[in-house]
Amino acid sequence: MTTRRRIAVVGATGVLGRPVVQRLLARGHTVRAIVRRPDTAMTGRAQAPQLEVVQGDILEPVSLATGLQGCDVVLHLATAIPRPGAAPDWSRNDRIRVDGTRHLLAAAEHAGCRRYVQQSVAMLHAGAPDVTATEDAPLQGQGVLASALEMERRVQASRLHWVILRGGLFYGPGTDFSAGTHRQARAGQLQLPGQGLHYVSLVHVDDMAQAVVLAAESDASQLALNIVDDRPVTWRELLEHVAALHGATPPQPGGAPGLPGFRVGNRRAREVLGWASRYPDYRSGWVAE
Repeated sequence: MTTRRRIAVVGATGVLGRPVVQRLLARGHTVRAIVRRPDTAMTGRAQAPQLEVVQGDILEPVSLATGLQGCDVVLHLATAIPRPGAAPDWSRNDRIRVDGTRHLLAAAEHAGCRRYVQQSVAMLHAGAPDVTATEDAPLQGQGVLASALEMERRVQASRLHWVILRGGLFYGPGTDFSAGTHRQARAGQLQLPGQGLHYVSLVHVDDMAQAVVLAAESDASQLALNIVDDRPVTWRELLEHVAALHGATPPQPGGAPGLPGFRVGNRRAREVLGWASRYPDYRSGWVAE
């Protein structure tokens, strides 16, 4: 039987936070959603007696104190990824990863919280395309990933019982990546990054949410886990699949190279959390929208 816990969620209204909150409530936990604007955060959503919504901002440390009081577990799911087509300003996301993580760790320790779960990115395992990386592989923290690497270092230095979940590239309902890729396919504008030969490790957002819930309930601590689907895929294979869903011509080379490829395995998450991907690869989870 699952022990019911009081779980604080920072980032509760995001693309990952929403399915995480739904799953936690369904499993009988009390959820405290820490949001910047409580009056609008849960508009149009079914209320549950075990859902508490309180005001707080991860970049304003004083505001976190009340939200964490009495909680057993803290989930850091907050991000501020630039939207596709918008100016590529990563500054707020960097602040959330570095300053926000520092604030939240300090507040969690002060409040006596026992457990801390940190969302991170499997892109830190960018490297050789012919090697499937494990959690023990060296991390690459260049460019926009530097703040993710610093975020992880701060978590690992804390006195909490922490787990870091390095998620693959999110796809599925509500994700900007899926929506943007479908939109480009319908318009006949899909292009391969470079030659499309680099690998990418994906994860359906629902599978990532399930991993977060299992990590919140688990007693495992002081470790990082890769949360990715079962089969890395090249950009060419993936985008040709999306084009075919819309009856579009296959994408051609020549697009911006983007981030380095990353090819990551999920064995440790299966063993430690008992997690299994509902969508083993993009062919089972990526549908036309």
